[in-house]
Amino acid sequence: MSVYTVGICDDSREFNKSMTALCEEVLTKLKLTYEIKNYFCEEDVIRDFARGGGTDLLFLDIMLGRKNGIDLAKKLKERGDETAVVLMTVDSSFLLEGYSVQPIYFIMKPVSAEEIERAIKIDMNRRIRSKSIYLKCDKKHVPIPVDSITYVEVIDHAITVHTRSQDYVTRMTFGELLHDLPQSRFARCHNSFAVNLARVSHFSRSQGVTLDCRVTLPIGRKYFTKFRQNFVDFIDMY
Repeated sequence: MSVYTVGICDDSREFNKSMTALCEEVLTKLKLTYEIKNYFCEEDVIRDFARGGGTDLLFLDIMLGRKNGIDLAKKLKERGDETAVVLMTVDSSFLLEGYSVQPIYFIMKPVSAEEIERAIKIDMNRRIRSKSIYLKCDKKHVPIPVDSITYVEVIDHAITVHTRSQDYVTRMTFGELLHDLPQSRFARCHNSFAVNLARVSHFSRSQGVTLDCRVTLPIGRKYFTKFRQNFVDFIDMY
């Protein structure tokens, strides 16, 4: 994900301003490259999405003047838009109806930075779980769920992708593969290895990286500091 786009839809300009500041604070803390879009009515959202704009995540107020944010979320879903919706409200009586549009999260106003961060983390985890990469193996393109990958290894000028169930060999370059993987989730620990940070049990400069599948990999001297920072950022994110 190069730029993470967040939309805020509320008919109050003052709320949009304060919400934007909170989102900027959280997105900067999470070290995401981001863009924030402000919408003030249903028509603003529909117009932008119709032009191919849209957002990755949309904070959507349920009460939009005379319109209902839940109805807007339904319209986006019917159009096939894949934006993740977070519904915001001051009235909990709308929550049951809100479940019909499958939001990833509900926030009761007033909104806090902690709630925004929780919503963003839910969406980031959801995106990684649903993401697959396609590897060319034996002249076939095979979809591999990113979350199933434990580590990646360079062997004899080929790349072996180790997953929980089996290994896949591809001729793409190490750089190409790492570019396709979520940078917040995978980190290089050696010239020949990159690991899924979610699978790391523990690591040290002297003993290397031990994964939860009981595999231990070396940490190259020039990679240790960067790897440690990547792991700290991962823990903060997830």
